[in-house]
Amino acid sequence: MVIPRENNMVRLYIQVASSTDKDWNPRKTATAEEVQQHAKEILRPYTITWDRVEWFSVYPIGQGIAENYTLDERVFMGGDACHTHSPKAGQGMNTAFLDAVNLAWKIHHVESGFAPRSILSTYESERKLIAENLLDFDARYAKLFSARIPSAGEVAGASNASGPAEENEFIKTFKASCEFTSGYGVAYNPNTINWGPSHPAQHPLILSYQKGTSLRTGRTFHPATVTRVVDSNVVHLEQEIPLNGSYRMYIFGGTPSRTSRAIKDLSAHLSTPSSFYSIFAHRDTNKDRYHERHNPHTTFLTLCTILNVPRGQVDIDAMLPAVLARYRDHVYADDIWDQRVPDAKASAHAKMGLNEEEGGIVVVRPDGYVGVVVRLVEGTGTAEALNKYFSAVTGKTLGEERAVL
Repeated sequence: MVIPRENNMVRLYIQVASSTDKDWNPRKTATAEEVQQHAKEILRPYTITWDRVEWFSVYPIGQGIAENYTLDERVFMGGDACHTHSPKAGQGMNTAFLDAVNLAWKIHHVESGFAPRSILSTYESERKLIAENLLDFDARYAKLFSARIPSAGEVAGASNASGPAEENEFIKTFKASCEFTSGYGVAYNPNTINWGPSHPAQHPLILSYQKGTSLRTGRTFHPATVTRVVDSNVVHLEQEIPLNGSYRMYIFGGTPSRTSRAIKDLSAHLSTPSSFYSIFAHRDTNKDRYHERHNPHTTFLTLCTILNVPRGQVDIDAMLPAVLARYRDHVYADDIWDQRVPDAKASAHAKMGLNEEEGGIVVVRPDGYVGVVVRLVEGTGTAEALNKYFSAVTGKTLGEERAVL
């Protein structure tokens, strides 16, 4: 029996030997046949053949970055249009995706009336910084990538030598940068949407890194595993809301017996007409949104509630105010053990660095980066802190009582 070959398109990067000759120009001298021969030698004792070559080019490694990512906040660029680097580690496409998501949600919020046009300026300040970090990594990585790799004999000799072998510099650099290359190491500086010490919103209940939380504003929300109450499914909390252009507000409710009053007070203030939650409420209230999981009240925000109690003890309608109970698909029990915090009774709370009994509020931007973290307390304080933050984000005065004639 003859097994037919599948038609596959494969892209290969083959390093071309360099030269000190000033007239050396591999773009003119290197051929597809030469590169194919190098590939065959690399893959021995395995073999590789080609039906045809769809595309071939010679790319000299170099780093470059555009002076600006935008022209008057009317024309925007991203990805390879803004920076060039070596085709290694998948950074071209990965960075372009993050550029697109960062820009898309900000344009959406401006066009929807959720934010002033000035928020668009944060696209360049945030993403250009990441590109600069990328080029710094790429310069070091490309230099190591182009260096001669030790032969199998040299590696074997090192492993048989007395004492532990020193780790290869290429591997050390890649390991040290793996958080950045995976995307989780992307970090944005403080600005109007990433709270910081000089942020316009100042309130004693706002928490900062290592002072009430392990979360850092401008960095991704920590992964956490919880139990979704309505169907008992164990889920990844950070993946429960799609990238739909909405902010996410995670209400870590701590132990309900201790935080019941604080949760009720927060919910009462969310419902006031001038709050950050109500100001962008759906105007067409007659539309049936019974099956809307993520945005039943507003497309500006989605609410999630996480309680430090076993799933079997959660009664959504009895334990939560109506405004939170409406998001019943986003009510979770923090009852899954996590080896990263083995002694925690509520691992999701613990991974966020929040008090397991008292909880806290985490506001996450539409692209998954933490905007602000606030303590959960009884009274008006929590709502006041959130209104201050969202006032800076939206350019609106929120939470203040308005005179009615």
